[in-house]
Amino acid sequence: MVNIMSIKDLFISPRFNILLITAYVAIGLLVSPLIPGINWLQPGDFSEAEVIYYHGIMLQLTVLGIIIAAYITKFPKKLQLIFNVSNIPLMILNILGIGFSYPAWAISINNAIQGLRDVWILLLAIALLIGLIIFPFLNVDTKNIFKKMWSAYSLLVVATASSLIAGIMGLTAAWGEYLNFLGAPGFFMRLINDWGGTSTFLSNVVTSHSHEMLPALGAAIVAVFGISLNYSSYKGISKRIIDVGMIVAIFGVISMTTIYIISSYGTYVIPTIGSFGPQGVNGIAFDDSQTGIIGWGALIIAVGLIGSGVLSSMVSTKRYLSILEISTWLATIFVLIGVGYPIELNEAFFGFGVNGTPPTGGPGFIYDDLFMRGHLVFAFFLMPILAGIIASVIAIMEDKDVSQIASKILLGLGLTGIILGVCGLLVYMISSGIGEILAIGISLIIVSLFAILYITFKLLKI
Repeated sequence: MVNIMSIKDLFISPRFNILLITAYVAIGLLVSPLIPGINWLQPGDFSEAEVIYYHGIMLQLTVLGIIIAAYITKFPKKLQLIFNVSNIPLMILNILGIGFSYPAWAISINNAIQGLRDVWILLLAIALLIGLIIFPFLNVDTKNIFKKMWSAYSLLVVATASSLIAGIMGLTAAWGEYLNFLGAPGFFMRLINDWGGTSTFLSNVVTSHSHEMLPALGAAIVAVFGISLNYSSYKGISKRIIDVGMIVAIFGVISMTTIYIISSYGTYVIPTIGSFGPQGVNGIAFDDSQTGIIGWGALIIAVGLIGSGVLSSMVSTKRYLSILEISTWLATIFVLIGVGYPIELNEAFFGFGVNGTPPTGGPGFIYDDLFMRGHLVFAFFLMPILAGIIASVIAIMEDKDVSQIASKILLGLGLTGIILGVCGLLVYMISSGIGEILAIGISLIIVSLFAILYITFKLLKI
């Protein structure tokens, strides 16, 4: 029987907050097709309604990342308490933000709700970053983690910093778009004019925010997973391979962040590497080459983890979850690099998703529009969600099987969903919008979240 104290303890427990966030995300994805304005398989960029819903899901995943990062790096209990008790209020604000985004009369209310949520999460992220920087010098437990797994810890620091910077960019964009830079000092408005005017500045800031946030979040997930598996104990060359992968990812995060800072708060125009074709439209965008470095780092880390043989020595529940985690990395890398790069190398045909002739468009624009939507939903939405939740569950697991049947079902569902998602994205892209296979993959991934929810519930010791 649960007493009052144990119920109170639940709400400040990382385990319970993982359960709540997993349920929130799974249910949110399940009901999303019923929400007005949400059509995940509509070609092109997200609509305004989809952007709001997307943020309502992903910002809660960010809260989960903050909670787990503090937990695995042994933050002081009082600071962890602040992170954990913030979860439910922020969840409520996310739901209200989605609801109040529809009626026209609620614009001011919605701006206040989403502004409060965004600032709250920003303050939590600042606290996390400061703690990650100073606690290796103040906290013995954190110091030991840093010494043993310095590369993953360092990646977590730079990824947190990059996510924070991307968040500030997002707040800057919201400040300009919804409040017309209300209260901005004169020197800031003069800078905006020097940077090309309000319209150009907002476009650059929004682009930098959206392009930076997810790679930074992905790098943080990789770091959390590595620390959770305690890779410092691995024998042979595997640990060195993992360290190399972490270093590569660190370089990618720092390089990417620098590019987006000077291209948003500045006049830097991101160049194209190896441009060729009509007026040089073909080639890899420099920023995409740097975000890709993070993916290459994750791939190296995956090689180190698989080559270590540690997966075979794990209890089955953790082994199945780890296999699924690494699979999300491989799928994301394949979509963003394996498919995305060839498109950039053939923009004379794909036309940046615009109907026309190079350099202002291309005959295959519809395929680029379809890829844009497919990679946003799959690689920039579902894969980070699945990877982030799995890494968080592994962080709180002990070396004890929870439910072998549920774990096997989860692995089957998750892997099938990922494979169908990748294949479905390709079919969706090259068939001008036949998205049934992609939809099935998406559905299986959502169902797998409910399987993780069951496993997480079994982890709770009530």
